[in-house]
Amino acid sequence: MSNSETQKTPEDIDIKIKKEEKEQKKLIEAINKLPSDSIKSKTILLYDLNEDMKSQYFDKYKEEKVKIELEQNKNFLDYLNKIRDFINTSLNINSFLDNNDEAKYSLVMDNNNEFTPIKKFWSTALINATFFEISDKDKKILEYLQDVCYIPLDYPSFKIEFRFEPNEYMKETTLIKTFYFVNNEKEVIKKVEGCDINWVDDDKNPTIKVTTKKKKKGKVIETISVTKKVDSFFNIFDTKDTNLNKELVEAKFFRDDFLENMLEYYLNIMEIHYDEDDDGEDGEEAEEEKK
Repeated sequence: MSNSETQKTPEDIDIKIKKEEKEQKKLIEAINKLPSDSIKSKTILLYDLNEDMKSQYFDKYKEEKVKIELEQNKNFLDYLNKIRDFINTSLNINSFLDNNDEAKYSLVMDNNNEFTPIKKFWSTALINATFFEISDKDKKILEYLQDVCYIPLDYPSFKIEFRFEPNEYMKETTLIKTFYFVNNEKEVIKKVEGCDINWVDDDKNPTIKVTTKKKKKGKVIETISVTKKVDSFFNIFDTKDTNLNKELVEAKFFRDDFLENMLEYYLNIMEIHYDEDDDGEDGEEAEEEKK
């Protein structure tokens, strides 16, 4: 494990301190509700014993778990890149078929014995996932989406790259969303970064709606433009006023669901979609936010 993965930044430490302070406050409130001083004292002792056990056993377990997950992530990325090559490029399949496979895959071969790229694979999968608000204008732009890439950073942080063909809507061909986590804490997100999108003009921008209205100024009637922000998939790249609970749900959607089940989403056969209400701490925080 590299130093960058084990060394915590001041920001990481600040987040951890705030989390511990919140937990301590909840603990004190819960103990004070107990019916007698005797039970309160025993509960405090029990808590200290429990913390000692965690430091001796669970912390070591967590460290080993991170090592295993890093290796699993590497293997998953290798498989994911191979699958993306199948989706996005024309590949001659003679190199990986044996004689018994030829009949099985004959229906999907063309005359050159190649797999051809699957057009609109990524846009279809994203739309079928129903995770994002995707407008009709979004759908037209997403038709140009060629690839979705998962790129790991210092564990467990990562970024998602959306790669587009050149198109009439925006000047960029790559849009990036980056999710930064507290080191070794998959459930504690500290910040996100989106990217600017330079739309060709306001009419091509799916995140706004421009209307006109008449305004009387003295004896003169002026026509003014009114710009309103609307729901759009492309709002995920605007992270100025972000909600970290929602960003964690989105990060987990990409990391734990979409990329693993992209074919099922493309075929629209997913019966169980990503569950926002995990049993973990983030689920409790999300529930508190709803209240």
